[in-house]
Amino acid sequence: MDWIAVQKLEIKKRIEAGRYPPFIRYLAEVYLLRRSALELFMVDRSNFFFDFGSTEGRRNAYRAIVQARPPHLSNIYLATQLLKNIFIQADRPEQLLKRTQLMERWARWEISNFEYLMQLNTLAGRSYNDITQYPVFPWIVSDYTSKYLDLADPFSFRDLSKPVGALNPDRLAKFQERYSSFDDPIIPKFHYGSHYSSAGTVLYYLSRVEPFTTLSIQLQGGKFDHADRMFSDIGSTWNGVLEDMSDVKELVPELFYLPEILTNENLIDFGTTQLGEKLDSVKLPPWAENPVDFIHKHQMALESEYVSAHLHEWIDLIFGYKQRGKEAILANNVFFYITYEGTIDVDKISDPVQQRATQDQIAYFGQTPTQLLTTPHLKKMPLADVLHLQTIFRNPKEVKPYAVPNPERCNLPAAAMHASSNSVVIVDMNAPAAHVAQHKWQPNTPDGQGTPFLFHHGKAIGSSSSGTFMRMFRSPTSSGSDELHFPRALAFATSGIRSSAIVSITCDKEIITGGHVDNSIRLISSDGAKALETARGHCAPVTCLALSPDSNYLVTGSRDTTVLLWRIHRASISLASSISEPPSASGTPTSTSSNTLANILADKSRRRRIEGPMHILRGHFREIVCCCVSSDLGIVVSSSQSSDVLLHSVRNGRLIRRLVGVGAHAICLSPEGIIMTWNKNSNNLSTFTLNGILISSAQLPFSSSISCMEISVNGECALIGINSCSENEAACAHSSDLRFNKPENEYFDAVSDETRKNYILDVSTPSICFLNLHTLAVFHTLKLGEGQDITAVALNKDNTNLLVSTADKQLIIFTDPTLSLKVVDQMLKLGWEGDGLSPLIK
Repeated sequence: MDWIAVQKLEIKKRIEAGRYPPFIRYLAEVYLLRRSALELFMVDRSNFFFDFGSTEGRRNAYRAIVQARPPHLSNIYLATQLLKNIFIQADRPEQLLKRTQLMERWARWEISNFEYLMQLNTLAGRSYNDITQYPVFPWIVSDYTSKYLDLADPFSFRDLSKPVGALNPDRLAKFQERYSSFDDPIIPKFHYGSHYSSAGTVLYYLSRVEPFTTLSIQLQGGKFDHADRMFSDIGSTWNGVLEDMSDVKELVPELFYLPEILTNENLIDFGTTQLGEKLDSVKLPPWAENPVDFIHKHQMALESEYVSAHLHEWIDLIFGYKQRGKEAILANNVFFYITYEGTIDVDKISDPVQQRATQDQIAYFGQTPTQLLTTPHLKKMPLADVLHLQTIFRNPKEVKPYAVPNPERCNLPAAAMHASSNSVVIVDMNAPAAHVAQHKWQPNTPDGQGTPFLFHHGKAIGSSSSGTFMRMFRSPTSSGSDELHFPRALAFATSGIRSSAIVSITCDKEIITGGHVDNSIRLISSDGAKALETARGHCAPVTCLALSPDSNYLVTGSRDTTVLLWRIHRASISLASSISEPPSASGTPTSTSSNTLANILADKSRRRRIEGPMHILRGHFREIVCCCVSSDLGIVVSSSQSSDVLLHSVRNGRLIRRLVGVGAHAICLSPEGIIMTWNKNSNNLSTFTLNGILISSAQLPFSSSISCMEISVNGECALIGINSCSENEAACAHSSDLRFNKPENEYFDAVSDETRKNYILDVSTPSICFLNLHTLAVFHTLKLGEGQDITAVALNKDNTNLLVSTADKQLIIFTDPTLSLKVVDQMLKLGWEGDGLSPLIK
């Protein structure tokens, strides 16, 4: 058996045995300027970097992987075609950039500047797994002396059209003189003798966190570099890259999301400077109150309109057409020749000593990323032209309320709602034995009668499929109007559980419910409220549940004090017809003809929609009251009665962090990793980083309570629904024995008074407050009428519409009416005329 067959068999055996998680994609990488590496990206968000020592070794491994046909590998057909073409395309990242349409998506504001830079770095061979080719990010801000950072002032930013070495005209003249006067028969001309990204640069910025602390010691031969040469002051570092002839370094991604790299959390002895000062945490610019505030403002600067309008110029220098050749010379962007891929072939060096020396030089001197573009990069569209970014958070003062007519046909009040691009699913307050309604709608499309959306009520029926059965338990005083209702799920509910906490709606418009007396969770169809599947894992009723934003993961909490993590599989057309009856309680497939081998095999091959539980998450001591999960962050956050907030890993189920003294009765997790909690006993709203650092807190009056919380799609804002509560309810909550102490966090005591300030949210009730997620300051309030306590809210995907269900059975949609006119104008320019526009056009 040849090597490829052996590798193919081994990979297949490991995947089937579950010895490592299945991977979804791979990238051919460069290591030490040789195309000899592969990076595998796994389903659980982990990734692995392999160097095979030669191009041939990588090709053999690549062939073995493709021929093993891993089930989760994306574009398996494409990979097979590449295999037939002897991997020509696999070695061309520029082709992958073109196929993925990343540049076009970025230009349309569909992905953030940070995400786009990370994608470019990955395609260009930069990896967190290779310190010699670490992802590179640009210097953004040039103002490190002002007390206030003005992101509307262009002079606050660095000139992104020039490399770092060309930012100072006086120093640039010296580099140009070096270039013009340099004459060597072997070494080509260059502007800069050092590089903007190297192993030393990475360790310079990250030496305060592991494993980079240990690597820094190893790089310096068993000790740290001299304290005067280490990262101690952001402003001084910026001055250094402007003045020092040997310093042209750019930044690392962590400076846009990880405040811990600026603090000496591990109490490491870095030594003393020549002035006698002990090196500790990094000195911040005056406009940053603390490391968290610096990272937040630095990230805001990266995503600002100015940077968005000029980032393509920096990309041209690092990844694009100005990286090499004549354009690089004109842009003063030429580095030492050995940093470029293809200028030297290490495998052809016969002398092992010289080969090793060359490899060391490549590893530590710096490497230029693989070139991705040979033509100018696209410019980003003007923000005003991007309709999907005109959210209710960006233009809150333009938002108007619109009450949906005939609310009695909407299935209200709602415990949960889901708004897609063409439908609205509403689950009423009777969950888990809830009525389910599905309405058709088209947001941002005028109906020609003054409403900026189309809404068509779903059909109610005389009685649900379980109506006869449920009428047995209906009180004699029930009104006859109850006979007209939407389909109802058959369920027996556990008492004492809040209905909105045990209902969640997937991206496929299916409903997952908890709170059943048999301790199960159930998947319900939105069309007919039929039970599609039942799953069990808890020893007591489910008291709360939540889906990840992509609906790939479900997390459930229970009175048994455990939290379970489940995997949700999307419905496929081929299996739709086979899922007509719920599986048995044990999860074993059933068959109407158990003696028929074909039916048995078909049932066994049918994959369950709710897979798991994947992990049992422990650490709580009483009933779980709230939870949430994020696929992108790989984090589960949960809280229980009289217990702390816990963070668990999606990948392995391990406890990552305990926020000691922090209790929550509602939790949200932003895409950027900010945890927002509400404690009803203290009526306090707080935000934390994933590492447990308190960001801000706000106090609500005890006469009010939060009924629901949502975070904007970009992770910058949040909205909370605030209802009034009676004096008895307020007193009960305030005197409850479920008390939580001040968070036991060292950073909590070190942050400034401004950050620790407990803002008083003095707002009328009922209302919806728009908050800055970083400061918790209210920047807009939507007031509702008396008696319109909020039961549920839902944002559509692009956050241009907010749906609100009220206790008086009203459905109110908040949106900017001018946006719909802009959408119509754009559609008409494209030659589209929808049915909903006919009255308007006439």
